[in-house]
Formats: sequence, structure tokens, C-alpha cells
Amino acid sequence: MAQSRNTVVALCLVALVFAAASLPAATAFGCYDDCYERCANGKQDPACVKMCNEACGADAAAKAAKGASAAKAPAAGASA
Repeated sequence: MAQSRNTVVALCLVALVFAAASLPAATAFGCYDDCYERCANGKQDPACVKMCNEACGADAAAKAAKGASAAKAPAAGASA
């Protein structure tokens, strides 16, 4: 009985570690956009691109660029 209880506690701890490991990815939404806005202050700045890629991850920059291009494109059937 005590062994099964220890197993359950160990499995709960493992699940908690996995949940904690995924937390930074969940809270990084918008990280690149916020970082670049604060760093570049409305200007084009390659140093800010490099810094924000390192801080937020290179895939965050790709997602931000994809979202920005989707926001600029007119919706299908919309007149400009």
C-alpha cells in the first residue's frame, strides 16, 4: 500500500515538473513584439532583432512576422 502511494506521489511530481517546464512557452506569447517595440522604439534596428531573437527564441520572431503579415493583408473579399 505504501509503495503504490509513493508511486502516485512520484508521478504527480513528474507531471508538475513537465507543467512547470511548459510554462515559459505559454507565457512567451507576444514576447518578440513587446521586446522589439521597447528596444527599437519605432525604428528598424538589427541589434534589437538579434537581442529579441535570443531573448524570446527565433521561432517567436517567425510567429510575430507571420502574424504581422496576416494582419496587413486584406481579408478575402474585402475592398481596399
